[in-house]
Amino acid sequence: MFDIHTKVLERDVFQYFLDLEIKKAMRYQYFFSLLIIEPDLTVDSGIRAEILKTMAELIKEEVRTTDVIGRMGKNNFYVILSHAETSNTLSVAERIRSRIESYSFTRKNGGAKETISVGGACFPTHANELGNLVRNATKMIYEAKNNGGNKVCLPN
Repeated sequence: MFDIHTKVLERDVFQYFLDLEIKKAMRYQYFFSLLIIEPDLTVDSGIRAEILKTMAELIKEEVRTTDVIGRMGKNNFYVILSHAETSNTLSVAERIRSRIESYSFTRKNGGAKETISVGGACFPTHANELGNLVRNATKMIYEAKNNGGNKVCLPN
């Protein structure tokens, strides 16, 4: 159920919560947002796991306890921000990005800085079904990465 390294939800469990969230949002007509968070890692794989674990902890500290975090791939996290419109989503994403940028990750040779790129999309503002929501958030993460990383991008 939980990723062994980061202690956030595994992919399949997160997908279940994402499917459930869109059904609830459609039924009760509320906003929610999806964030994709990907580290701009510049480290070797030997310490990557420890950095990802710390990043997951920092993300947890910056979102509400009712928000849902999952590890969806080797190096990325997805976050469901329930009842969050675009302005709220941008604020939370910037807070996460800033927190990680300012954190001093411990390494054998001293502290080091890491950054993240964040892409997001809001239901129903940017998409009215799950596939398009994920596609739009994915496009935004690529935009953030392609513009040098350490950025938050949401659709206009």
